[in-house]
Amino acid sequence: MHYLDVYWSRINHLGETTAERIKNGGIRSFEKWMAESPHTVRDLSVERGLYFDGLILTNKDKEYEKIMFLNVANDIPIRVGDIMNWAIEDGTIEKWILIQKEKKVNGTYQTFWIVRCNYLLKWIDEVGHLKQSWAYVVSSLDSKIKGNYRTWNSLITPQPNKYAEILMPRYPINRATNFIVEDESWSVIEYDHTSVPGVIYLSLTEGKINSIYDDIINDIADTDRLAQYSLSVPEKVQTFKPGDKIEPKFTLMKNGMPCGAAYKILSAPESKDKTKEKDGQLTVAPDATGEITIIIQLVDYPEIQKMMTIQVSNVDQEFSVYIDGKSTISLDRHATYQLQTTDENYSGANIFQLYKLLVVEESDIEQYDNDDYVLFNHPRIEGAKLALHKSADWANYSAAATITEFAKQYEKESVLAVIKENNVVQANNRNKLGFTMLANIYEYDGQFNITFKIIEIVPLW
Repeated sequence: MHYLDVYWSRINHLGETTAERIKNGGIRSFEKWMAESPHTVRDLSVERGLYFDGLILTNKDKEYEKIMFLNVANDIPIRVGDIMNWAIEDGTIEKWILIQKEKKVNGTYQTFWIVRCNYLLKWIDEVGHLKQSWAYVVSSLDSKIKGNYRTWNSLITPQPNKYAEILMPRYPINRATNFIVEDESWSVIEYDHTSVPGVIYLSLTEGKINSIYDDIINDIADTDRLAQYSLSVPEKVQTFKPGDKIEPKFTLMKNGMPCGAAYKILSAPESKDKTKEKDGQLTVAPDATGEITIIIQLVDYPEIQKMMTIQVSNVDQEFSVYIDGKSTISLDRHATYQLQTTDENYSGANIFQLYKLLVVEESDIEQYDNDDYVLFNHPRIEGAKLALHKSADWANYSAAATITEFAKQYEKESVLAVIKENNVVQANNRNKLGFTMLANIYEYDGQFNITFKIIEIVPLW
């Protein structure tokens, strides 16, 4: 081969044009730099589960001293806003946020500005879910970082309030968001998520700690906004035969109200060997016995999960019921309730009634723990009880000839709420707060039975 052919073959493998040869040559130089440099850090990772090696350099400029520079190969798909995990010599993992990406003409490698996070922020989002993210609470000396954003150096606040600024990955945070940082409450007054895509820069003013709803120990503000999910289920454990599709009867509740969120049914780890999945449907395994624990998981928020237990049995499903509807009603508002049963063809007679409940403190329980009352656990106060008074003819309930007669054997409610047509419960408009018991007296197989739902009458705000 002619020496010119050898020359051109060596040149062309780096690219057809001068620009390609410069770029590809730069990539090879970076690879050599990474392999030989003492500043190369192995096994870095980001929260998305991506692992990589990087070359990290510091800046000697005093103004930039808090910023470091992460250099990685072009094929590493990290981006601004990622939280990087950096394991240092003592085994501690530091969290660093990628705050900016440098523009390069030749693009032989990527360079990101990174700054070390100093707080794990927690907050309640607009739909009531708890979120958290590592963030950097910016100090007043970090002028270079602040120079990239729309900040206000002369921020006016009510004295002696303080103000703070936070840099974090972009989340849908609004001006109603509050944080707890170092046992202090902070309220968002403005934000910038456009100057540097991928991150959000927050301006906050100091607020007052709410001793009732702010959780100082866990650094969570406004816990009253936290969505509480629960399941309304029949009183008896539902049974399924081997090979049956697992389609239990229940109502998903969010903050005491039926929730129409999409969900899927999964098998709990301890019950994996008792279930099979077929065409996306969970079924009971042919050889399964005993109890099966299933998980009700929200499709859009997979971190929200509720557990439920079902029973494997060759006996037909035992009839069971529950009341479907809200567990709280605001003053002068109403809610509709329905009796749900495990028998889709049930058409028996049933009526709804409201009964009076007394709140009993833990210290007074002994006075009510007798044959004159039925006690229920208080839904919010540990140790307290709710007491239902029995009427004088309670002892003769077995002789009741009609559902109405059966219902009369409890003391009816006449203060907090009333029942209207079509099973609508109307709360009072006289500022009377407390608990009432909505009961459904139903007939099944010639017997009268009762199921109940405790409802709290709450303020409008």
